[in-house]
Amino acid sequence: MVKYFKRVFYREAGAIISTATKGGSYPDYTISGWTAFPGNVVAAVLMPDKEVEEDADGGSSMMVVAEKVNVEVTISAFSAAEYATIRGLKNNKLDILMMDPDQPEVSHAAFGVRVYPKPDFQSKASPKIVLTGQRNYSSSLSTEPLQLVTIS
Repeated sequence: MVKYFKRVFYREAGAIISTATKGGSYPDYTISGWTAFPGNVVAAVLMPDKEVEEDADGGSSMMVVAEKVNVEVTISAFSAAEYATIRGLKNNKLDILMMDPDQPEVSHAAFGVRVYPKPDFQSKASPKIVLTGQRNYSSSLSTEPLQLVTIS
């Protein structure tokens, strides 16, 4: 599953939640306890994946030993102060909440993702920063760090 989001929020890594409260009005909602990423979020992508271990039989069978969620947030149109804020998130463990403002009732969150910003400055293109990170977790966890979050 690849899903694209427009409103993306973060907070320091904390407890895994299943509900959150929105404020403000469409499409610029706020989420209580969360901070919107600075600048203009161009795209945000969650990509769940698996880690497999091949058996000794040469790969005819595989066992899923862990799961992971890859997060990628692309930000453009940022000021110098916003750039410093984004760079300040480097190597921090964050919870990232992604919302589609047209369907905010159920949003997606990745918990405990260590992010790293990669600036992308090219001639004839708008400067952007791509925040990437991933969270690996055991396939046997009951409360996974990739959750659907009900927004009310």
